[in-house]
Amino acid sequence: MNLTRQRVALAGLAAAGLLLTGCGSSLGIHPGSAVVIGDQSVGMARIDTAATLFCKVYVTQSQAQASSQQSGPIPMGLVRNYAASSLAKRALGEQLAAQYAVTPASGYQQAISQYQSALASSPADQRDAAIEVAGADAYLENVQVAIGQKLSGKTGSSNAELKAALQGGQVATQDWLTHHSAFIDPVFGVAVDGGKFSTVKDQTSYPLSALASAGAQTTAAPGDAYTSQLSSSQLCQ
Repeated sequence: MNLTRQRVALAGLAAAGLLLTGCGSSLGIHPGSAVVIGDQSVGMARIDTAATLFCKVYVTQSQAQASSQQSGPIPMGLVRNYAASSLAKRALGEQLAAQYAVTPASGYQQAISQYQSALASSPADQRDAAIEVAGADAYLENVQVAIGQKLSGKTGSSNAELKAALQGGQVATQDWLTHHSAFIDPVFGVAVDGGKFSTVKDQTSYPLSALASAGAQTTAAPGDAYTSQLSSSQLCQ
């Protein structure tokens, strides 16, 4: 696993139409919090910081891997959406780990080791942010595996056994969420339902210009015609 997969993930978010540029601001339903999972919250400032640092890693890796599927600048709104979704997954994983008194299964540390190796030359703050964001899926899934293993009493490591443990952990996640809230500011276009994270169209904001409309309606990674019209502050480049 390396940053190429992270960049493909970003491209996938673009394909899902998660473009923030031109949309409305936070509703402030949870003042000061962009994400609230149970009793844990994540502020907008933390998401912005994580997105900015992740962008720097993305740019460095883009320059080093010019043959990757995704090249050129991408909207910073897209990076913020990705960061918000990732930090929400981490918050959910941390709440579940505390509830069931588990630590992530070994697959998480394996993933982290690969990220650390791939980003060995990156500044520490950028490396930590990239791992926090890009490693969120592995964190949540391995917490769920650990929960499934604890509940079943089975700790086998075959693919079938790990899959069964993950499914058990996912059921436990659904149960936990019936008793706890899970909020992600609609401006990010990400929702969580029963432990599943999905992209949704933000009904609380609307495009304010023809450019924003073009971004909101895209069904593929944003091309030069779109990104070339964004200001430098709106791009990860």
